[in-house]
Amino acid sequence: MDIKALNKINNLVEKYNAQLLPVIKDRKFEDIKKIYDLGFKEFGENRLEQLIENKDKFQDASFHFIAPLQSRKITEIMNNCISIHTLSRKKEVEIINKHYSNQKVFVQINIDNDPNKKGIDPEEVDSFFNIFEDFNYFPVGIMCIPSLENDPKNSFSYMQKINEKLKSNYKNYFGELSMGMSDDYEIALDYGATIVRIGSKIFS
Repeated sequence: MDIKALNKINNLVEKYNAQLLPVIKDRKFEDIKKIYDLGFKEFGENRLEQLIENKDKFQDASFHFIAPLQSRKITEIMNNCISIHTLSRKKEVEIINKHYSNQKVFVQINIDNDPNKKGIDPEEVDSFFNIFEDFNYFPVGIMCIPSLENDPKNSFSYMQKINEKLKSNYKNYFGELSMGMSDDYEIALDYGATIVRIGSKIFS
């Protein structure tokens, strides 16, 4: 646990008026508590079971689900999270609609068309967003995980362009950008990230 690194990262993130979301997947209670005691009350989690356990331990904290969705678990995710970052299928849109209660929902975009990653094709963003005309909620933003094979500058620049187009096309779209992790968060901030999801950089 590197408090100095955490403070340095958070200071930079705040200069961009963005949010640092500590990712606590597989982290020890003691390490999470150190961050919690520093004032962080929102965390990113990949595993529902661990999320529920940590929610019980840190009862005034809030949680973002940042892993690929499984349809059978969405209801429980909705009951325990304030945000979902990985919406990418119409079936998921429909299930969330049944249990929606002001959670922040992000659509995941497979920005580099990486066959190993989830998300919608960048060319299908408009048609996917049109789905929400028939539902009770609208995404607040978009999320991506760039391919390790590509320059993240290109990925984040493309995300920024998509985001600007969505803001122009949909009045109820907030334009949030969930992008950037431990190795590329500084680049993501330069391209408009509003949430960076960082784990290893602050827990190593």
